[in-house]
Amino acid sequence: MTQRTKKAWLIFAIIILVISVAFMGISFATSRGGVNPGDGIFGAVLKPFQSGISFVCEKVGGVFDFFGDMKALKEENLELREEVDELSGQNRELLNYRKENERLRQLLELKESGILGETVGCEIIAKDPGNWFDIFTIDKGKNHGINVNDVVVTAKGLVGRVVEAGPVSAKVVSIIDAASSVGAIVTRTEDIAIVDGELALGEEGLCRLNYVTSGAGLIPGDTIETSGLGGIYPKGILIGTVTEIVDNISGLSGYAIIKPAVDFERIREVLVIKQGK
Repeated sequence: MTQRTKKAWLIFAIIILVISVAFMGISFATSRGGVNPGDGIFGAVLKPFQSGISFVCEKVGGVFDFFGDMKALKEENLELREEVDELSGQNRELLNYRKENERLRQLLELKESGILGETVGCEIIAKDPGNWFDIFTIDKGKNHGINVNDVVVTAKGLVGRVVEAGPVSAKVVSIIDAASSVGAIVTRTEDIAIVDGELALGEEGLCRLNYVTSGAGLIPGDTIETSGLGGIYPKGILIGTVTEIVDNISGLSGYAIIKPAVDFERIREVLVIKQGK
């Protein structure tokens, strides 16, 4: 209802109220004069007006009650919306805590297993622009025993290696970066290959398995691990899974597309394997 309509209703209600008061005055005056307004011609004329006025006043009062109830309902609805927003925010916060606790629990289990040797838990504090963690900075460095070429992992698999180490922080290059190269082995067939980063694939969070011979029998779904060759990466760390195989035109060798086991769009915590200087 517009402001103009509300104003019209208010004027109409005032007019009805004035008429009602006037009729009440007439009734009072006739009663003082000893005349019953309900008798005779005057009573017959007055009675329909009194009934009509009572009806109109009742309806006008109902309209104002309706608007009063609407206002109360709007206020209650606003309060409920605020409560829902607050509860939704609390639920998202609890969900984030739950995910973080799960990641930290998995890292702790991997660290305490001892299969990787001595490790240091770190948080990622900065990364290069973009959606993917191809190059990033961790919150520990030489003061914590971290050195260049130390291997970086999560509970899911291989992340990359340290390329710069300062006193209290270090820079890590991941396996999806174009500067990365990792000696690899196909778990099922034990064929040796190399996992390289590639600029175009890195923008999709993928990497490339090179130097795969045509007779290797590689199939989508094959898992790829570190081979231990090259002197940096220990053997047996999961790298990822083959998603696509591309044969070379010459037929001598081809390459495969690898989906890393680590989600390089969402990693937050890592373990650094201390290998010494």
